[in-house]
Amino acid sequence: LLSDLEPLHDIADVVVSDGGSTDDTRDLARRGGATVVEGPAGRGAQLRLGAAASEGAWLIFLHADSRLDGSALEALRDFLSDAAPEHFAHFRMVFDTPGTVFRALEVGQRLRERVFGMPYGDQGLVVSRALYDRAGGYPDWPIMEDVGIVDRLSRSGRRVVLGATLRTSGRRYLREGPLRGLARNLTLIVAFRLGADPEALAPRYRPDGTPGAARAHEVIVFVRAPVPGRVKTRLAADIGDREAMRIYRRIGRETVDGLRGGPWRLSVHVEPPDPDSIDDVRRWLGADVGYRGQSPGDLGDRMASAIESTLAHADAVCIVGSDIPNLDEATLRDAFQALDTHDVVLGPAMDGGYYLIGMRRPHVEVFRDVPWSTDRVLRVTMERAATAGLRVAHLDPRTDVDRLADVPADLLHG
Repeated sequence: LLSDLEPLHDIADVVVSDGGSTDDTRDLARRGGATVVEGPAGRGAQLRLGAAASEGAWLIFLHADSRLDGSALEALRDFLSDAAPEHFAHFRMVFDTPGTVFRALEVGQRLRERVFGMPYGDQGLVVSRALYDRAGGYPDWPIMEDVGIVDRLSRSGRRVVLGATLRTSGRRYLREGPLRGLARNLTLIVAFRLGADPEALAPRYRPDGTPGAARAHEVIVFVRAPVPGRVKTRLAADIGDREAMRIYRRIGRETVDGLRGGPWRLSVHVEPPDPDSIDDVRRWLGADVGYRGQSPGDLGDRMASAIESTLAHADAVCIVGSDIPNLDEATLRDAFQALDTHDVVLGPAMDGGYYLIGMRRPHVEVFRDVPWSTDRVLRVTMERAATAGLRVAHLDPRTDVDRLADVPADLLHG
């Protein structure tokens, strides 16, 4: 693929988004002149990360097992020469594998594309930076990200089919059988359109230990949308809404920045969960991590729901708050290591609560009937864990910023 892209070097930079490969991909890409970015495996997250590392006015997204011949490059140049910013485009798809079954799959995809307007990610995507940003970028989903981005772009853009084909590998279909692969894809797309969560569908997409099937760790940052008067109200009573908001935004951004690039998937769960609040938080914390709204209920309900849904596709999960100064990668590494021998890991806060909780299995009983926002949170949580017979590990205590006395000196006048 890198050699195919060499004729575009006069108009395009190449970014390779690596999701934990164990071969020579990263070195080969650098030797080929590409910029390499690294993050947890997951197509939506990797595509978002690649886009964030690019500065072009137009973005071209390709899967690594695609090939572009001369006609594809010519069609791409023709499109870019006079495309409007609201246009987005993709190629027609062909497999590199001979056989009647694969020709039938190509015909079926053309029908899906024509009737439902749903190209596969294997067909590439060409989109202006302006339209991509306006649509909110690729959803941070492990699968169905190609459907999600086309849905988003179609709300304010116009889809164009390029007059050339993009050749893609048929190896996955060969490995599991073309008809079985087709049945799997149809089942998943129908389930998704009926409202199934892509996170829950992902294990069914990779049931056979194929590349990408490894279940990773995930870190969730719980945040409230940065609205003056609605966050850090106790701190605001000491120093005013504006100054409290500045400190809150800085700690939150430093928290997310400190956790980027670790050996885990990073996501931000937002309260309130409406689209405008999520967009505000995305602009604040950056577009290269995943975002979703928090579930209804009290804090315990929301954390329990986040842990249950995440452990459907991950081996371990830790939830952290957004108001802990200097929370960094080393703390999370310690937390995940503790989960090798314990059922629950807790990061005690100096005010009697906790700044981190992690699990390998969804032990939702530790969240029941806890007096949230009091100095009894940690103690009651430990009682719930003891009653359930759970082994609990503790990290070093930290201070969360609720009052003026909690604010580090370097943040007061930053």
